[in-house]
Amino acid sequence: MTLLQDFVLETSSNPGVGDFVLNGPPLNRISFAQAFPGGGQVFYYADDGSQAEWGIGTLTAGAPAKIARTEIYGNTLGNTDALRFTGGVEVYNEVPARFVPYFDKDGGFSVSGEITAISLSIRDQALVPDAKDWTGQQAVPAHQADARYLRKYSDSNATAPDQITIYPGSGQLGVYAGGAWHTYQPSGDYATNARVNDVASSATSAASSASANADTRVLRAGDTSQNQTINGYLTIQYGGGKFSFQPDGNAVAYDGSGNSFFNVSPGAINWNGHSFAFLDNLPLDASKKLVCFMVAITSGQRVTFPSGFSAPPDSINFNSTQRLDLWWSDADAGGFTITSNSGVSQTISVIASGNR
Repeated sequence: MTLLQDFVLETSSNPGVGDFVLNGPPLNRISFAQAFPGGGQVFYYADDGSQAEWGIGTLTAGAPAKIARTEIYGNTLGNTDALRFTGGVEVYNEVPARFVPYFDKDGGFSVSGEITAISLSIRDQALVPDAKDWTGQQAVPAHQADARYLRKYSDSNATAPDQITIYPGSGQLGVYAGGAWHTYQPSGDYATNARVNDVASSATSAASSASANADTRVLRAGDTSQNQTINGYLTIQYGGGKFSFQPDGNAVAYDGSGNSFFNVSPGAINWNGHSFAFLDNLPLDASKKLVCFMVAITSGQRVTFPSGFSAPPDSINFNSTQRLDLWWSDADAGGFTITSNSGVSQTISVIASGNR
C-alpha cells in the first residue's frame, strides 16, 4: 500500500537520475523513516525550485535513508522520465492528482480511470441515472427496478420474460411466464389453469407412490438396503466405504476394507495417521506471527524483514554454523541493524516474532 503522512519533508543533494539519498528534515518537519516502515511505498514529490517530479517511491531505512523512484507519474517537462537533479532538492510526501477523487463542476463524483477499486459510503440518498445496458454492471434506480421486477398483478407488459409479484390484499403469489399469469394462493388449491393442473396431478401421483414405498425407502434402524442406517448413530454408505457419526461424538470415514482413514473428535483431527494442531496448541496467538529467513550480513548492515510487522517485534534470534559474535539494534516494524565484532561476512538464519 502506498503511504501518506503529514509534514514529511527532507532534502537530497545532487541525486541525478538515481535514488534520493535523504539528508534529514528541516525544523518542524519529520523524516520519511520516522513516518514509514523500511521497504514501504510512499508518495513523493521532488522539487529543486525550477523543475519537479512526482510518483511512488520505495523507502529504504538506514543512515542515510533513501527513496528509490519506483514509478514516476509525471514531471514539469510533461513526461514520465526521471529528471536529472544536479543541486539541492526538496523531497516531500504528497498525493499526485491522479489519486485524488473530486466533485466536478456539475456535482458528479470522479476518480481516476487508473483507480480500479474504491470504497464509497453514502450517508443520504444516492441518485442513479437510468440503466441503459441491462447486461452490464450498471446501478439500477428504484423506479426502473420497480417497473422491471415488481409488476402489478396481471400486467402482461412486463419487460422481463418471467415476473413474480404479490397480489395486493390477498397475498397471492403471481408468476407471469409463457404469456399468461399463474396464481399460487396462500392456502387451498392452486389457481385453475392447465399448466398448474398438470403439476398438481403429477404431484399427487408422486405423493401416492412415495407414501406406498415410504416404509421401505425412508431411514430405518438396522436396515442398510438403501445405504443409510440409524443404529444409535448415522452411517452413510458410499461404494465400499462409509462415513459414520458415532455416539462418542466422533465422525469417522472408513475405506472399502473397513479401515479408518479420517477421524474428527471434539479434541483432535486425524487423517491417514497425520494429526492437525488447533490454534490453541500453537506457540503464538492469532495476533502474532513468526518471520524466518536466511540473510548474508556484515557489521553495521540494515536487515529488512521479508514480511514486516505492525510494530517493532517482540524478539529477534540468530543462528549460524559459524561463530556468532553479533547483536541487533534499532529494530522497527520493517527491520533492524546488525553489528558484529568480527567484521566477517557470514550467512545467518533469523527468527523474529511480533504483532501481525
